[in-house]
Amino acid sequence: SDQKESLQITFREGVMDGRWPTTPGDFREISERLASQCHQLANRLMDLLEPRACPNLEPGTLSKAHNLGVTDGQCTLRMLHYTPMDAETAKQLTTPNEKGRIHWRAGAHTDWDCLTLLFQRVGQAGLECMSNPRDATKDGARWTPIDPVQGGIAVNIGDMLARWSNGRLHSNLHRVRMPTPEECTPPSSRYSIAFFAQADKSVLIETDGVHEPITAGDYILSRIQSNFAK
Repeated sequence: SDQKESLQITFREGVMDGRWPTTPGDFREISERLASQCHQLANRLMDLLEPRACPNLEPGTLSKAHNLGVTDGQCTLRMLHYTPMDAETAKQLTTPNEKGRIHWRAGAHTDWDCLTLLFQRVGQAGLECMSNPRDATKDGARWTPIDPVQGGIAVNIGDMLARWSNGRLHSNLHRVRMPTPEECTPPSSRYSIAFFAQADKSVLIETDGVHEPITAGDYILSRIQSNFAK
């Protein structure tokens, strides 16, 4: 299982009522300001990707599909804490069990959204990415460390945009490895913040014939259901 904990904030009208943490006192204000800035950047990136990714869409369709604070909004901010561990614990968790499996701080996965903005702290490595196995143009793909740099934002293409683009874009696999012995001396936490740009629930995701039309809300629901069906 993944070795982490998180706080998720969904920017849909009313969904956070009574759920905002009360400390620190400016937590809500800072979170909403960060989400607004992330939203603007994500929309700008989608405007740039759209002509190549979804050439059949009217310009601005992708960015107009993502809104904060509306009744069917799905954009989300997730604050992640990967708990500290000592070197012996990390060694035990990375030793294959009888089925050959090991633990990860976050196992390999693709995101369900259109676009993810990931903020990491400098000096807290562990994120690794690899191209999607469905991308036939990438031979010999391998895991690549995406170490944090000052002022840098890691950007992931998600499954929703991969579907919307009719496969012109592929969502990328990523994971967070367990800490090395050096990173466990002394044991320390790892922190990151992710903004998930997910289209509003009522938005219809239509492609040029490959996939059946589906609303963004039903798409996310189907991914949740498939996850729990495993």
